Amino acid sequence: MEQSWLQKNKKILLWTVMGAMALWVLVTSEIPLMYPSGYYSEYRAHLLNHVHSNIWVVLPHFIFAPLALLLGPVQFSSRLRRKYIDWHRLMGKVYVISVLVGGAWALGIAIYDKSGVIVGTWTQVSAWYVTTIAAFLTARNGHIAQHRQWMIRSYGVTFTFILLRVLDPWPPFWNMSVPQFTLTIILCVFAVVALPDVFFNWKELTTKRVRS
Repeated sequence: MEQSWLQKNKKILLWTVMGAMALWVLVTSEIPLMYPSGYYSEYRAHLLNHVHSNIWVVLPHFIFAPLALLLGPVQFSSRLRRKYIDWHRLMGKVYVISVLVGGAWALGIAIYDKSGVIVGTWTQVSAWYVTTIAAFLTARNGHIAQHRQWMIRSYGVTFTFILLRVLDPWPPFWNMSVPQFTLTIILCVFAVVALPDVFFNWKELTTKRVRS
């Protein structure tokens, strides 16, 4: 049966949507961090004050977390992986290092800033570490199918740093209470880790096993 246009281009469409979301966050949330006025939450405005006098506190996170975000689409390219396998492995190691450093500094920022969403940050970073280390170990042990699944979960957690900023321009979002935003973080992390499993097991979920 011939595939529809949507089936043929679903990966391109997915990356296009994700890229558009990342660009939106860059323009509406990250670039305006350079200015002290706007639609920041109190936490982000407070963090901004630290950036100018203590840039070392946030610089590693600002470097390594976006690096992990940018490496994901390249690592998922089957064509590049087959053609440049050594490069793929090297970039995979860079991705793991970026996650470890970016996650550690995200926790450090939350602790340094005495953030009320420390529980949400712990949840986010813990999921990031677990899925990424699992992806690394399955690759090292030669379980490529499982490695790809864990990488999808890992990059899903990586992308929560975009998902949790998409609605920043909407006042009801950044005016949420600390418990509400903490719950939002936890639910977002749960969704990006759990939904890939629904996709991986869609056939088993939607069809009955044929008994011989």
